[in-house]
Amino acid sequence: MKSIHLVLVAALLFLIASCGDNNNSGNTGTIKKLPVFKVEKKDTIVSNKFVADIQAKKNIEIHARIAGLMDRVFVNEGQHVKKGQTLFKLSDIELQIELLKAKATLKTTQADLRMAAVELKQMQTLFDKKVIADNELELAKAKYEAAEAKVAYATAEKNAIEQQISFTTIVAPFDGVIDRIPLKEGSLVQNGSLLTTVSELDEIFAYFSIPENIYFQLISDNKLGAHRDIELVLPNGAKYNHKGVLETAEGEIDKYTGSIQFKAKFSNPEGLIKHGTSGKLIISENKPKALIIPQKSVFSIQDKRFVFLVNKDNTVKMKKVVIGGTLEDAYIIDSGLNEHDVIVKEGTQSLRDGEKIQPKKSKSTNQ
Repeated sequence: MKSIHLVLVAALLFLIASCGDNNNSGNTGTIKKLPVFKVEKKDTIVSNKFVADIQAKKNIEIHARIAGLMDRVFVNEGQHVKKGQTLFKLSDIELQIELLKAKATLKTTQADLRMAAVELKQMQTLFDKKVIADNELELAKAKYEAAEAKVAYATAEKNAIEQQISFTTIVAPFDGVIDRIPLKEGSLVQNGSLLTTVSELDEIFAYFSIPENIYFQLISDNKLGAHRDIELVLPNGAKYNHKGVLETAEGEIDKYTGSIQFKAKFSNPEGLIKHGTSGKLIISENKPKALIIPQKSVFSIQDKRFVFLVNKDNTVKMKKVVIGGTLEDAYIIDSGLNEHDVIVKEGTQSLRDGEKIQPKKSKSTNQ
């Protein structure tokens, strides 16, 4: 009987201990300890980076407009030239001979025209005196008109040859820098052959594409024209020492890429930047008194962004926010939060709306 009593006491103690353990395990972990963040207004700079295709202000290919032998090359590759400066001279010996023939033909036709004019004058006088018939006068007029046509044709032939001769002298269309010269003196040049390229490099343009969503973000409130800081990063990672100016865009958004093209103009007085150089543009905008929160505090539900707002009793509430800009590891909030609001900084994946938390302070938070 005594042994049975001892067994019952032991069982009762075990049951009490089990209940205590269950209660303790139920309380453990029910209140999560999470870092929080107090929202404050700060002056900041929003920067957007774009890949740029750099082109010269002018970049013109110089092609031969007539066939012939390359007689002289007056410039060197990489040389700076002035507008109107002679670059190349093609041989024009055959054309000069053709020009002499054309001039002789023109003189002959002009002489025939003068004789036809004298004959027409005589016929007109005889006709006025009623010495000749109408048909004889008409025949004299026809001869004069034919002589006129021959003069016009001979003049056109002479002018065409003179124009061809002018094509044998190639000059610079503007101040610029000479590119590679593939054909040297003595080379046979075909009509349309590429002789060189001339680039005007005192200014350069950096063309870049802005994604559609960023474009509409930038043009809101006319912010696109308010950018004050456009920098060019060269292929070696160095920043170009001249700031750029944003210029006009294309008239439509590319339906295949979902972007629109802009260009930034940079001064290039030293000629450092060459046509075809690659680089990156950094377009920055000052954002005074912006609401900035960590990216980790934001989560998405069906393309909408939310944070967990911490109430005074430490319960959390889902709050929709609108993001107005992206920094390296933070977001700029356009709407949804106010200054001094407290939000959960990270660990939002395991939270539910209305759940109570224990705010945790850390060096990286201002709460």
